[in-house]
Amino acid sequence: MTDQKIGAQLDDLGLVIDMDEGSRVAEAVVTVVTDRGESGLMHHQPVHVPPQFKPVPHPVQRRIVTVMEANQLLSEGQKQRIRAWLEANGIDPKWVSTAGPITVHSRAVNGNEGGYRIKYTEFCRGEDGHRFADPGVNAAVTVERCVLQAVPLDEDPEVRP
Repeated sequence: MTDQKIGAQLDDLGLVIDMDEGSRVAEAVVTVVTDRGESGLMHHQPVHVPPQFKPVPHPVQRRIVTVMEANQLLSEGQKQRIRAWLEANGIDPKWVSTAGPITVHSRAVNGNEGGYRIKYTEFCRGEDGHRFADPGVNAAVTVERCVLQAVPLDEDPEVRP
């Protein structure tokens, strides 16, 4: 039998709690169910962890903002705005596939947001600059990319509040 530190496992799951400003955790209860393979699931007794004995970590919120959905139709102005933003962040728009979404991921800890990353789908290409094709599905080969955002995206002037 191995001892497991539950706190690290919960952190890995990215559990988040919504609390009002000024509130504090009075008590945390964790119910653990482990998979024992062929012998089935084992339900463990709830673990009560009063904060005075074990500190409860501050919640981490993860945000994903969709800049563009996969295959979304955009006006010419919206296309130019997104292209300029991609270029400002060191991404060549001609290699970005519209078959996948473009999103911005960030984290907020104690109300401080940061770590902005742009995720997008990029065409794979050879040294000669040509796209790789997958003859089995008659499509270009793509890969998911993630880069740090250096320049935020301006608000879309075509979207009215």
